[in-house]
Amino acid sequence: MSVSTTAERAASPRWPDGYFTVRDGTRLHYVEAGQGVPVILIHGARGSAIGNWFSNGIAPRLAETNHVYALDMRAHGLSGGARHSHFNMADDVLEFMDQMGIEKAHIAGYSMGGGVTLQLLARAPERFITACFQGSGISEVGEWKDKVPPDAAGEAPDEAAANARAKARRQAKGEEVGNDLGDRIRAKVQAVAGEGAVRKMEDMAGRMMATLHKLDLSKVDFPVMAINGEYDRPNARTHRMARELADFTNLVLPGKGHLSAMMAGFIPEDYVEGYAAFVARNNPPEPDRKAM
Repeated sequence: MSVSTTAERAASPRWPDGYFTVRDGTRLHYVEAGQGVPVILIHGARGSAIGNWFSNGIAPRLAETNHVYALDMRAHGLSGGARHSHFNMADDVLEFMDQMGIEKAHIAGYSMGGGVTLQLLARAPERFITACFQGSGISEVGEWKDKVPPDAAGEAPDEAAANARAKARRQAKGEEVGNDLGDRIRAKVQAVAGEGAVRKMEDMAGRMMATLHKLDLSKVDFPVMAINGEYDRPNARTHRMARELADFTNLVLPGKGHLSAMMAGFIPEDYVEGYAAFVARNNPPEPDRKAM
């Protein structure tokens, strides 16, 4: 079977999609493609299913071997609702799996989606075939925080161009790109919503830290992968994973940053093929697929 290029895979004008409603009445959108063992993809903040997974060729490549579902999280893409924390979004993913009859899946998240994947890993590890943290990872805690090797300093060579293209592109609903939150979003929230919203963010950060402290990666019995750009703190995000996980694959993309690693027109083929190979080699044997 010949393998198509990233540009060819992303050229489809329309992908099948649908909606599902979660228990609080919020209607959420998803896009799907392919057949077989399910893969669930969770985009980054200010991103979307199409922008984070389909337009850059990742989902179409996975669809050559698997049934891919990419969700528009609350208040993103074509989904309704207000923005919520990783904890609420993890509930939405589990509800989606239950409604679709998916017992287990390959689950991957980019940036914010990696935070959602972390919550799922802590709360429902039995729902995973594999996990993949993309533009994200699992940070060290305690005494190990000071033992992480330093990451590359500065900005990726094509990061400014990727950011410029993202800003220039008309942000048609359902086609958003961009995952960088950081201090700019914190400042915007503080200016618009006041200190109450900032305290809410700080509370979420505290809950996330509690999750990191409680997490025991030695009990994870399925393969885990991380994909990060060279200039996107790969050491800080993967040192603990490499140290504690029994089956860990780490892909670092040379010369890439947070946006240039995944954005259409900048994403390297190694990213697409690396994750596709990870999923394919960890697909369950045929007799085990009935429960998927």
